[in-house]
Amino acid sequence: MIFKDMEEVRRHLKIGILLPCYFIGGADDQRKRTILNKIVSLAIEGGTGFDSHRFSGNTSADTVADAAFEITFGGGRRCVVCEDLPFGSMGENEYKKFDQLITEVSQLGGSTVLVFFFAATDTEAKAKSKAAVKKNYIESLKKVIDKNGGGVIKCETPTPAELCTLIEKTCSKYKCSIHRDLCSYMIERCGNDSALLMNEARKVAEYKGEGIISKADIDLMTCATPDAKVFDLSAKIAAKDRSGAFAVLSDLREMGEPAPLILNILSTAYIDMFRAKSARSCGKTKNDIASDWPKSYPKPRQFLIDKALTAQSRYSAKSLLLCLDIILDAEQRMKSTGGNDELILEETVAKLFSVK
Repeated sequence: MIFKDMEEVRRHLKIGILLPCYFIGGADDQRKRTILNKIVSLAIEGGTGFDSHRFSGNTSADTVADAAFEITFGGGRRCVVCEDLPFGSMGENEYKKFDQLITEVSQLGGSTVLVFFFAATDTEAKAKSKAAVKKNYIESLKKVIDKNGGGVIKCETPTPAELCTLIEKTCSKYKCSIHRDLCSYMIERCGNDSALLMNEARKVAEYKGEGIISKADIDLMTCATPDAKVFDLSAKIAAKDRSGAFAVLSDLREMGEPAPLILNILSTAYIDMFRAKSARSCGKTKNDIASDWPKSYPKPRQFLIDKALTAQSRYSAKSLLLCLDIILDAEQRMKSTGGNDELILEETVAKLFSVK
């Protein structure tokens, strides 16, 4: 079966009746790991550590089959986990062995649980890119698992609402509460990786001890991503806060962020503002902007549109174009002159302050 969403996966694991084979992939590492650990725990409950086998990298189908069909020490179930097997570069004969293995494991009546787990977020993408010149074995793997009564689980990046709920639940474990708007602020500041957000929420809650978490608590205890810092830089430029802007630049240097990367993210902030200014001028909404540039604003990052719609009011369209020209000039100087990138970045920030 192909699981439609995480709620369906949770119900399946709560019932505890495992399928013979699973495919676990997707972008959200924390969710993938949690699901894998739960499946392994259910599979070998009451068994010994010898009933579980893990393989990774370039492992042959014959090796996996030996583990899948061996006699268990405790007389219980076997669990075999195959992590990041190179299906993108696998030969046809080797893949056929895995195809046959899945069919045979599915006929064992539940005595073996076989899991194909993709930990690296780009493993599936690499396999698909190589499939341009050969058969896409990743997709074939999903189909044969589904056909033989297994489960296909895709752990995609949670929505902002799901991430906010995750933060709230994490804080509540430490007898703390947090307002939903501050959950959104933490996502903007720390990124949308669920494992990282859980860790950041735990740090804030442990520091608070109990009670209602404030914005000051979040600022003190969490680490802002470079993106968040650079967008803060653009906000301080728009607000004509010179000392604040150069303080942010200092923070970014301490984080080890290279000047070209900072400039690139800064250009994104001004592009966002220009898009928002243009959209506002012709009566378009936030949803229209997200629809027009879906790759720039996937659901977890649509808060950038809100920021841009607010910030664009400080500039005219002509001023924003001038800012983009200043940033483009700096980018060309960094790439072509071999000058001091840090100095070019500081000069660029100073020039942006001169734009009215």
